[in-house]
Amino acid sequence: MNFLNAKTMNIKFQRLFCLSLLLGAVSIVNAQEKTITDLTTFKIKDSGTLMDADMDVDGYYFFYEVDKLKNGQREFAIKLLDKDLNNIATKSYVDNKNVSLTESKFNNQALLFAMTNHKEDYYRLVLFDRSGNEIEKVEVPATRKEIAQQIKLRTQGFSDLVFSVDNKGFLFNRIRNNKKMGFGLKYIPTDGGQSWDYKSPEDSKEIHILNPIQANEEIVVALETSKKSMLSGTLNLKVVVLDINNGNVLFEKAFDRKDDPRMITNAFITEDKNVVLLGEYYSEGDNIFRDKSQGLFAETLDFTGNRISDSKLSWKDKLGSMLAETSDKKSQGYIYFHDVVRTQKGTYYAIGERYKRKASAGGIAAMALGGGNGSVTQLTITDALFFEFDKNFALTDIKIFEKGKSRIPELTVFASPQVNAHIINIMGGFDYQFTQLDTKRDRFYATFIDYERLKGEKNKYAYKSIMYQDGKFAQDKIYLKKSKGKIVSKVMPGKLGHVVLLEYDRKAKSLDIHLEKMNFHTEMSK
Repeated sequence: MNFLNAKTMNIKFQRLFCLSLLLGAVSIVNAQEKTITDLTTFKIKDSGTLMDADMDVDGYYFFYEVDKLKNGQREFAIKLLDKDLNNIATKSYVDNKNVSLTESKFNNQALLFAMTNHKEDYYRLVLFDRSGNEIEKVEVPATRKEIAQQIKLRTQGFSDLVFSVDNKGFLFNRIRNNKKMGFGLKYIPTDGGQSWDYKSPEDSKEIHILNPIQANEEIVVALETSKKSMLSGTLNLKVVVLDINNGNVLFEKAFDRKDDPRMITNAFITEDKNVVLLGEYYSEGDNIFRDKSQGLFAETLDFTGNRISDSKLSWKDKLGSMLAETSDKKSQGYIYFHDVVRTQKGTYYAIGERYKRKASAGGIAAMALGGGNGSVTQLTITDALFFEFDKNFALTDIKIFEKGKSRIPELTVFASPQVNAHIINIMGGFDYQFTQLDTKRDRFYATFIDYERLKGEKNKYAYKSIMYQDGKFAQDKIYLKKSKGKIVSKVMPGKLGHVVLLEYDRKAKSLDIHLEKMNFHTEMSK
């Protein structure tokens, strides 16, 4: 089976592991387990998973501080493990004491660390190969004010700094202070290609923000939003498609409020060189920032911007009847799609979660008591859904897997639930974690963190993986240990069909890491 995988705008598994410790002496129990002992209190700056183009785990990296040097310098280390937890390398990196690792990404060829220093007027992009060897440094000019704005927007979920392009390069996307706020997109190749820049107009009277959402060896698909001021309630949106080899604009497509308001949440690129945009459509004149959408859409464009097809599914018609049989029949709510997978036979599976807006009892109580920080509304996230589409994006089936409810405070009551969901997703608030593709066995795996409310025993968090193969679904779960006392427990994605569990003993100063195989059983969807 030939799969196409649409990456989410932000991969949340890099946020799952954040221990403040130094990797010290290592003893290997076997190829699937590792114990790290004699840990100190030195700080982990970042850690993550080395993923290939199909989102299969190829290894792990840890970036941490080792020693204080003279003249305000610090020694850092990069430790790399393979997918079976064997050591690959540990490399040294020296930089200023004020350096901060703002973001890191891996593109199957190299690691990119985006460094900032509050006393310097530039970003330092440091690239390392798969063995941890430093291969390039790129300095991108930026004022300290611009860097502060970028970090603030990123923490609020509005903008990522680095976007990886598998086996090709990286897109570095930053805030620029022109006449008003703008953007600067810089491409850094890792395959021997040329670098380029794409910037917003310096004399624009509007605020412009750009977010790349998909890219391959030929094109970059990005969403550009603009508004007259930060307080403006009207948001203009357009899709910009660039040639990845030179940065030239291939086409732009606007979705303006007057004629065709839409909110785009996903995009992917097909083998026959088309761009598919997925999201929600609105009535003419609606404000996507405040109004309720009319349903879902899938629009297909060629590389010149010509529309090939445009499929719409109304909430009131087919979607309403197909979603009626769920664990929560009181309200249909909304669907947030995280990923799209294409099978060899030409069908598509859109992987999403159901959510709806509800009043927050805690937020209302806080307001009543005079507190101003609590949100009076929340998003309640429930079932996992798999929408099956035919090759023309006609909906053929919906598979529903029940999950426990997750409750996330909304960022603002002045925006629609869909806008809040989009921001909350970027900030890692949904239960969905990632999708992995197994092309050799005709499978894909979608993973969620599920909060189970159990009768007669304490509620538990479960790492739940749902597997698709040959038109059927199966699932398995592993209950996660809670951090308690001296023990800190975490989870990371593993190689296909596996999960990595970590347990740090702060008293013994040891870290146990082991792979656990998922055992998938019979189909349990509706």
